[in-house]
Amino acid sequence: MVLKKISSLKVKIILLLSVLILFVTSTLTVIYIQNLNTLVNSNITLFSTTMIKNEKKELQNKVDLASNILKMYYKKTTPAYMENVVKKGLVSHQEQLFHQLNSIYTKYKDLESKVKLKKRLKDIVKYARYGSNGYFWINDMDNMMVMHPIKPSYDNKIFIDTPLVPFIQLGVDTLTKQKKDATFIKYKFYNPATKLYEFKVSLVRKFKPYGWVIGTGRYLSDVTPFVKQQALKSIQASRYGKNGYFWINDMNYKMIMHPIKPKYNNKFFINSKEVPFVSLGVDALKNTVKDSAVIKYSFYNPATEKYEDKLSIVKIFKPWNWVIGTGVYLNGINKSIQDVKKNKTIEENKLIWKIIIISLVIIIIVLFLAYYLITKFITNPMNTLSTEKEHFEEIAQIDFLTNILNRRAFYQEIEKYFAYAKRNNIQVSVMMIDIDFFKKVNDTYGHDAGDFVLQTVAKVVKNSIREEDIFGRLGGEEFGICILNSTNESLCQIANKIRTNIQSKEMKYNGTIIKITISIGGYNLYTHSEDFKIAFNKADKALYEAKETGRNKVEIYDDNIICDRDKF
Repeated sequence: MVLKKISSLKVKIILLLSVLILFVTSTLTVIYIQNLNTLVNSNITLFSTTMIKNEKKELQNKVDLASNILKMYYKKTTPAYMENVVKKGLVSHQEQLFHQLNSIYTKYKDLESKVKLKKRLKDIVKYARYGSNGYFWINDMDNMMVMHPIKPSYDNKIFIDTPLVPFIQLGVDTLTKQKKDATFIKYKFYNPATKLYEFKVSLVRKFKPYGWVIGTGRYLSDVTPFVKQQALKSIQASRYGKNGYFWINDMNYKMIMHPIKPKYNNKFFINSKEVPFVSLGVDALKNTVKDSAVIKYSFYNPATEKYEDKLSIVKIFKPWNWVIGTGVYLNGINKSIQDVKKNKTIEENKLIWKIIIISLVIIIIVLFLAYYLITKFITNPMNTLSTEKEHFEEIAQIDFLTNILNRRAFYQEIEKYFAYAKRNNIQVSVMMIDIDFFKKVNDTYGHDAGDFVLQTVAKVVKNSIREEDIFGRLGGEEFGICILNSTNESLCQIANKIRTNIQSKEMKYNGTIIKITISIGGYNLYTHSEDFKIAFNKADKALYEAKETGRNKVEIYDDNIICDRDKF
């Protein structure tokens, strides 16, 4: 209607004139200023390039030195070094146990019967522990297992020429041959942590009062985590300059150690705005044949309390799949560049500003006229339609009741998640959540109360998972979750955390406290040949099993078998 009030010819003439004036004035201004400042700008560019090149060289030297520290610790994971460390540890732990046994034996040998004292001493050995999984066993000199705390099925059995349990006969034969009261033995044994047969060193020692042989052992591979921790402590303590430091993450986007922000440790940062350097560094290293890469990003500077440009060098340490990085804020370089710009002559500045002011006046007038005409007659209606379209598209992705992703948007995001995980060979886990006896809530308290329960459950679940995890409502009282980098055990822990948070939540509605529970079915995607629909079908089967076997529990679909993980 408005366009009809103005002739098409007038509009075209005004628009053409505006564009022509803007183009001419802008072109003349830009050309003059560019010619005038060519020398200054080239000097600034050269100065900036040189300073950044020097900073890169300094950072590369520092990260190389830190990498050499890791190499030094890595050399300590040689078999000879690890065996020596294990032996020293075993001697220390067994000395403590024998000191306790001898003290108890001396104290009670004349006060208790032999049978009772034997049981007392045997219980001390049975429940003695050290480290994360260290224990002791007892056999006799006739190759009979007296007591094994982890494998009680071995008790009172004789093991001769038995590959399954080689350490009994090996220990007895070595003690007999060497005519010693204690000795070390080395053999291969199944390691449940790695699910491989690995070398294990054991210390066997005679307890003479009862003719026992008490033994304990450690896998040589157990030394590597200890060495890694020592390496991390060394890197954490390394500093340079006023506030220079190093961080370490791995090639799976997990922060291993950050000396300034320990809250980042053991967390994954994929496309994180708060911690951008992890993703940037890993992606840069994946896209280069070199062992180091340069990244640039914006990060919070505590010295200025502002987000500033930062330049970092990241270097991969392949033996442990670690990435070591360090960086420097570019505010110093930027300040130096600004100082160079300020050294322009006064006459150049005056001349430039005269041209700029005149040009700006013309440009502002032309732009104002063009903006007025375009906004009033052309742009406004289109912008309104575009804005409304975007608004409705955004609304179409959100569940109106719970304010989380609806089913359609949820599956769209899941498809992207699965594609990303497949490209990067990352484990994917899914969960299906269903509110137990939800119909009873509606029947007892009304549908408004049911809506309140759905909203509360959505909030509790959202607060129980990570920000990067995908969470949506699939319909009715059913919800879905997708997470990365999860094992069956950690999946069960996360699911039971959600379940217990819901169970302990008191939902107060109109003065009435409503208590509810949920059932959860989960599935870990072991092969990326499966798509998300197959994964959710398996999670749905696990959910069905959870509801059929009592509700308020977690079931994980594992290798075509529904397995109960409610103990986590």
